[in-house]
Amino acid sequence: MKLSIIIPCYNEAKDILNKSELVLKKMASLSIDSELILVNDGSKDKTADVMRFIKGANIVSYNPNRGKGGAVKAGIEAATGDYVLFMDADLSTDLSAIDTLIPLLNEYDLIIGSRHHKESKMPVKQPLLRRFIGWCCRHIVNMKFHFHYSDTQCGFKAIRIGAAKYMASKQIINGFAFDAEYLYIAKLMKYTIKEIPIIWKDDRGSTVSPIKSSIRFFKDIGKIKKNKNNYL
Repeated sequence: MKLSIIIPCYNEAKDILNKSELVLKKMASLSIDSELILVNDGSKDKTADVMRFIKGANIVSYNPNRGKGGAVKAGIEAATGDYVLFMDADLSTDLSAIDTLIPLLNEYDLIIGSRHHKESKMPVKQPLLRRFIGWCCRHIVNMKFHFHYSDTQCGFKAIRIGAAKYMASKQIINGFAFDAEYLYIAKLMKYTIKEIPIIWKDDRGSTVSPIKSSIRFFKDIGKIKKNKNNYL
């Protein structure tokens, strides 16, 4: 068993070295083989330069910026493991979630972290506006696609490699709605899915505009629904 850990990065020059060291240290303690894939998503800062000093990581870099979904797709295309796991560069999901994940490998096609699982912990919560937008997003996604997930947008998801490669080959969304696209493809293909609890803390350093990203998110949701035949 081998796990490919994918971290999409955009303008992460300040923190990516330290965060990567934490991930690599965690990987060294695992009972299975693993690889770290860092994807420089057309960063405008010195992210690409800093990545050259990270030993033990595979680097994927390109220009221009595609978006988080595009970065995850590039990571999946480069992955050599039996499962891929993508997580946010700020490590907002505590790395202990990997320990919860590993025993479930080979049992499910997708394993998704949930900030709203009854056993999850959120010691540092998001600001009220982001919480409200997040609530709206997951409820609209659940209604639109007839899902029953407590959290569709958490940036911690593991996928069996065959399923991941198929999803990436069908993917049309490069923005944040790619999570919903993956879950929709999984539903159409009847993949097995398991939600797991996580420890999650808000990244208050995020520069993502909640209003602009939400507008694009809802536009992309419409594109996903119309693309059903292509996914099949």
